[in-house]
Formats: sequence, structure tokens, C-alpha cells
Amino acid sequence: MKQQEEKRISPTQRTEASFSLAFSWKAMCYPTIVLVALNIVDVVSTFYAVTLLGFIEINPLAVGFPAWIFVLKFGVCVVPVVCAYVLDKFRMQNYLLLPFVFSVALIEFYSFVVVSGVCKIFGA
Repeated sequence: MKQQEEKRISPTQRTEASFSLAFSWKAMCYPTIVLVALNIVDVVSTFYAVTLLGFIEINPLAVGFPAWIFVLKFGVCVVPVVCAYVLDKFRMQNYLLLPFVFSVALIEFYSFVVVSGVCKIFGA
């Protein structure tokens, strides 16, 4: 019985008290969808504020939204899914909590950015 259990667990995560999470790498797609949606709202509100309302972009690197900003903004959203997929392929499901926590931190950050941008647009 013990040998069969050891075959199912990867050598890198063989412990006495192994636990499993309730989600898989596929469940990481939901926070990624939220992150992409928040980024789209951020980009649209920034374009609206800069072009129609005449606001000035404060970040000198983001003036005119160059292509590398889009790659960086939307590339960071995909990192947790890729990490979760790789962890799943290496049979290290016990570490799937790490990309989830990273996704939640990114959602908090982008939520703050979107809310502060929308508040500036509405003058609140």
C-alpha cells in the first residue's frame, strides 16, 4: 500500500502529511479572465481619460501605450496559469496554491488601479 502511494506522489513532494487542493490548473483560468477584464477596463478608461477628457498620462513610459506595455500588462495575467500548468505537468499539485495567491494579489492591484482611474475620471 505504501509503495503504491509513493508511486502516485512525485519525489519532490513526498511527505508524511500530503494534502491536495480542491482546484486544478484549469481553475486558474477564472482569475486570469478577471485579470484580463480588469486590464481591458484599465486600458479603455486610460484612453478615454487621455484623449476625450484631456488628462495627461503621468507615467512617462506609458505615454501613447507602446506595444511593450500591452505585452507586459497582458503577459503578467497569463503567468499564474502557465505556472499552474507546469506544476501540474510535473505532478506538484501541492504547490498550486502559489499561483493562486499570485493571481489574487494581481487582482487586488489591478482592482485598485481601475478604481482609482475611474474615480479620477468621475471626479470623486
